[in-house]
Parts: sequence; structure tokens; C-alpha cells
Amino acid sequence: MERYRMAEGLVVGRKPLPGGDLILLLVGPQGAAQAVARKAQRPTGRSGRLSLFHHLRYQVYQKPGNELPTLTQVELVGRLMGLEAPERFPLACFLAELAYQTASPEAGPRVWPLLIAGLRGIAKHPRPQVAFLWSAWRMLKAVGLAPNLGGAGLCLWEGGRCEGKGVYLGREGMAMLEAVLRKPGAEAVRALEAGPLEPLQRALLAHVHYAVGGLRTAALLAPQEGPRGG
Repeated sequence: MERYRMAEGLVVGRKPLPGGDLILLLVGPQGAAQAVARKAQRPTGRSGRLSLFHHLRYQVYQKPGNELPTLTQVELVGRLMGLEAPERFPLACFLAELAYQTASPEAGPRVWPLLIAGLRGIAKHPRPQVAFLWSAWRMLKAVGLAPNLGGAGLCLWEGGRCEGKGVYLGREGMAMLEAVLRKPGAEAVRALEAGPLEPLQRALLAHVHYAVGGLRTAALLAPQEGPRGG
């Protein structure tokens, strides 16, 4: 095993440890990763550079027998600004956790640009849900977890179209979902901008729970979450 290696990634999670250490959760072109930043929380540490949604170029050291590599060098490439607003931050956190859970080493090169584009859109779009829904659904498609839209049902349930149970999308909502998953980016965004977004977000949360598992950050979107059917 190569003990020292360089990587690039966005900080999508932080776990404080006793003694001032910090576990970083990162997503980059190489996929999802974790690393320990020693003493990063101390006043003389590097916690400022390791903030959420900071884009880093970093070096880690993997000691034989240790499960997690140790962060040895950090270069701050950039910051994604504008995500701290109350209507944007929960969307950004959910998208980041979704990326972390789905960015295997094989899928990382596909997930990474969708994560960055989605977060930038959440920060800047007047309706941040538009960018959020586009990026999240496209991310699921990129990793092979998109729902099966064959059939004639107007509900989404357990990974496919269904009639009478699950999240009801109606004809308009189902057409929007088809556009997001099948049309080029600009056309997909226009379709989202023209329609109601809440049903599509409820369907997203239900489908992620079914296809990926329960995400911790789903609780941040709970007021907008509807029943998953049954």
C-alpha cells in the first residue's frame, strides 16, 4: 500500500473527537474518503481551512494497521459560498451526504461534477430546490439508482412507477421527473423551473430512502417530506 498519497475533495462532514482531533468526510473525483486531522480543533490547529464545503487539495498518510489515514498537508483550493442561508443549507447538506453515500471509487468521477454543480446552483439559484432536485436525481442516475419510469402509474414507490400507493406525482410531476432524468441539463432545469417542486422533492426523499438508505440529513427536510406509501 502506498503510504503517502495526494487527493482532492470537498469537505462534506466533520466528526469531532476527544483531544481536539477531527474526522473529515470528503468527496472528490476519486470517490468518498475519510481522514483524521490531528489536533485540528485546537486554537493553533487548521480547523478554519477544514470547514464544511471547503474544496481541498490534501495529502494523507496511511499507517499500516490503521483504519483511517492521517491528514498531513492541506491546500485550500476554494470555498463554496452562499450555502449558509436557512432555505439553502439543508438542501446542500442532504446533497453532500447523498454524494458521500454513493461516490464509490468507480462512481466518483461521475458524482463529483454533479455535486459541485448542484451546490453552486443551490447557492445562487433564486429557487434553490431547482438546482437541488436536478443534481440529486442526476446523481442517482449516474450511480445506477434512478427509478424505473416504465409503465403508466402516476406514483413513485419502491423504485418504480406505481398506481395508488407511494408518492403521488401526477402527470405533470411525472413528466418533470422524466425530463430531469432523460433530457440535457438546460432542458431539465427549465422543466423544473416551470412546475411545482414539492411533490418531486417528496418523491426524491422516498426514493433515496428506498435505494440508498436513511440519510441523517433527511431530518433537515422533514417539513417537506410526505409519506412513502405502503
